[in-house]
Amino acid sequence: MTVEHFRVCVVGAGPTGLTALKNVAAAGITDLVCHEAQDATGGIWVYSEDPERPSVYKTAHTISSKRLSQFPDFPMPDDYPDYPSNVQILAYMRAYEAHFGLTGYIRFKSRVENVTRQPDGRWLVEVDRDGERCAHTADELIICSGHHREPSVPELPGSFDGEQIHSVFYKKAGPFTGKRVLVVGGGNSACDIAVAMSGVAEHVSLSMRSPQVIVPKLVGGRPLDVQFRKLHKPVFRWARDWLLKQGLRVLVGPYSRYGLQEPDFPVLSRHPTLNTDILERIRHGKVAVRRGIKSAAAQTVTFADGTSGDFDVIVWATGFELGAPFLSTLCGDWSDVTQVPLYLRMLPENEPNLYFIGLIQPVGCIWVVADLQARLAAAEISGAWQRPADLSARISRDNRRDAKRYKASRRHAIQIDIHEYSAELHSLLASVAD
Repeated sequence: MTVEHFRVCVVGAGPTGLTALKNVAAAGITDLVCHEAQDATGGIWVYSEDPERPSVYKTAHTISSKRLSQFPDFPMPDDYPDYPSNVQILAYMRAYEAHFGLTGYIRFKSRVENVTRQPDGRWLVEVDRDGERCAHTADELIICSGHHREPSVPELPGSFDGEQIHSVFYKKAGPFTGKRVLVVGGGNSACDIAVAMSGVAEHVSLSMRSPQVIVPKLVGGRPLDVQFRKLHKPVFRWARDWLLKQGLRVLVGPYSRYGLQEPDFPVLSRHPTLNTDILERIRHGKVAVRRGIKSAAAQTVTFADGTSGDFDVIVWATGFELGAPFLSTLCGDWSDVTQVPLYLRMLPENEPNLYFIGLIQPVGCIWVVADLQARLAAAEISGAWQRPADLSARISRDNRRDAKRYKASRRHAIQIDIHEYSAELHSLLASVAD
């Protein structure tokens, strides 16, 4: 039986998959295929009312500004606001797809189920395509399925009789009208959902197990990431952290005034939460701050400080597990790791012809950095660049550095300094150009 063969296989047609396709094709390689499990491109930016389909919620906007969220060769429309909505981002991604002629490479309703390496070094890619099992081989494999795939829900001590959902399945606030809601988490999704629900729910509580750095999206009338960028090059990391702390004291004041725990760590060692509204909602009594959960019984939840409350719904905004299930035999289980064994967060040590694009957590836009990663991957595939021979040493070096910078947690396992990381990729790409 003849099996289809492609030079390059891309998994996922979200923003990172689209930029991977664009850059590989731009390198002159058009013998490629992309598998997308859904019926359209855009990944989680495709808002869906389907409760079983992960997607952004109806009110979602970017947390990075337009200026720093646009691909360098495809600017966003001039009339887009500083923080575009999910509808605008999806329209932008679809325009990008059309402009670079990417649709023809994509197979929709095509879910990758398993990937193995054949004795000849090729990849065998097994796919469920709209209910039909099929397979093909490929020389190169680019994983662009992101890190918002597998919801992570901590074990709840005791039992809870109300409704429980993960934030990835939250769509809009309307269905929670008049309910008592507990949102668990301190990240961007948790705060966004708490703010949205505070307009319709009978009561909203926000449970944070540990201190969080919460900052407004605008500083001095400009997007925060644009302002932060000014601090990067001329200032050492420790000095940037000190300046950020002083700026937060002016902009936000002591977090204790909001009933929040005071951060006792360097600002840059955690992924900050960008939200302009949550602190105001807390001070207006629309959102109550709670500590971490101690136990639950019936509809009563008891918190670590001994207080308790009755709730109809718990929304777990507790992040995602890393990894690609279809690659577990090759890469192992990353669901509970605090660091990943990847050089530049994209190249595994002992698996040539395998690339992870977008498996990063910057304070900024993922897909703009993914564009740089994809350019480097395309350079190696086309023969213009070769990955270093000492990958193991480089991975160990970078992980030791990051262990000193970031909290040892699943949330920070793929954290990067976006400016430093981008500069490293630009340097490698410059050597390709030379």
